[in-house]
Amino acid sequence: MLPSAPLSSDLLLLGGGHAHVHLLRMFAMDPSASSFLRTSGVRVTLLSPSGRAPYSGMLPGLVAGFYSDDDLHVDLAALCARSGARFVLGRASGARDGGAGAGGTV
Repeated sequence: MLPSAPLSSDLLLLGGGHAHVHLLRMFAMDPSASSFLRTSGVRVTLLSPSGRAPYSGMLPGLVAGFYSDDDLHVDLAALCARSGARFVLGRASGARDGGAGAGGTV
């Protein structure tokens, strides 16, 4: 494993929607992808107001009684741990842009 570079950028994912869950799942399935980000100095953080995200593709199976409520949801903290990302339980309250290329703060 290559050493991590000094932190130079943050990739902040707001919410545990399908796109972010899929991206984190891809990082978990391919450790070289998340390793590339770390060695490039990029830290990935998922900010979500809930620790679970529903997977709507399983909703018909839930209604039909094939799945439980727990089956229908993705554990976001566990997914982040597997993918090398940070998980923060909370809500975004605003954004501050430091300007193009200035490393703005959120």
